[in-house]
Amino acid sequence: MEQECLSTKVKSVRVPSYSEARAKVLRLYREPVSLGRSVRRKGVVKVLAKVDRIYSYVDKEVFGCVDRIMRPEELNEFYAEILALAGIRDYKDLFFRLKGLRKAFRRMWKTYRLRIKESITPKEANDKGREFVGRVISFLRRVRKDLDRLRVALEELRRVPCIDFTQPKIVVAGMPQVGKSTLIRRVSTAKPEVSPFPFTTKEVILGHSKIDHLTLQFIDTPGILDRPLKELNRIERKAVTAIRFLADVLLFLIDPRESSYYSLNDQLGLLRNVQGLFPGELILVLINKADETPEERLLQVMGEVRKVFDGEVYVVSALTGMNIDKVIERVASHIKGKYLYILEKNRSEA
Repeated sequence: MEQECLSTKVKSVRVPSYSEARAKVLRLYREPVSLGRSVRRKGVVKVLAKVDRIYSYVDKEVFGCVDRIMRPEELNEFYAEILALAGIRDYKDLFFRLKGLRKAFRRMWKTYRLRIKESITPKEANDKGREFVGRVISFLRRVRKDLDRLRVALEELRRVPCIDFTQPKIVVAGMPQVGKSTLIRRVSTAKPEVSPFPFTTKEVILGHSKIDHLTLQFIDTPGILDRPLKELNRIERKAVTAIRFLADVLLFLIDPRESSYYSLNDQLGLLRNVQGLFPGELILVLINKADETPEERLLQVMGEVRKVFDGEVYVVSALTGMNIDKVIERVASHIKGKYLYILEKNRSEA
């Protein structure tokens, strides 16, 4: 595994809101400062102590997040697209802008610290201290939108499962209600909710399975409707992003029943679109729910699938496990070739 996956890295990072930071700054300035009897110019020193603890708070708790979040180079295409779906298309600019603002805040603190030290009377020091507090609050107001956008980015990345990009990734896709989550539950450690209602799966879900010294990552995706990419909603676009940027193998599920939630024509239309999104990689079409479908209907659906797809097609039941072993064997044979170097390394270490 990576030393620390991105979703884990950002899980503990907290960015305070403007109102929270403002209240904290005012509270820190009001809190008393205790000094020893031997301290000279107590009035000036007290103001300096208050200014220093305000600086320490803002630098560590507000801007310190840039030390704990992901650097722009850590964002591969998948993460970058996930952020773009949340409206964060300029993460690199946001990251370096916050670093620049942190430096500017430090310069401001040093300037006021020097002015306070040069104060002749405690009143002059206190006036400059209050002025510093006002400048800090104004500064926080100015960076408010950037911090809000960073908070959105972190929330989005926390929802992404801990994906190991060095290990095989198998993405399960299709329209809602075709049995994707049922398949994921059968072949991996993941236990996504299975529901009779469409769009129950709203996020990318990850499960694992061990095959011959390889860790296969099975990725459940939200259902996608058969419509142009620009018309897909944000949930559907997460599935498309997983297909485009994660999949080593794509398992595309079809519900063949005449009573299926979406028509066969709609499902085949989506299959055409998905092939365009995923060129040059292995796609396996799984005609699912064979345990609930008459053989005559299965043959009919197989014929219709062949009209739009010339790859490998399997008739399966994710619920009962029918022919799922054959699918996994085919996935494993493809993956072993692609990840041979990892397979040999893991065998040697076993």
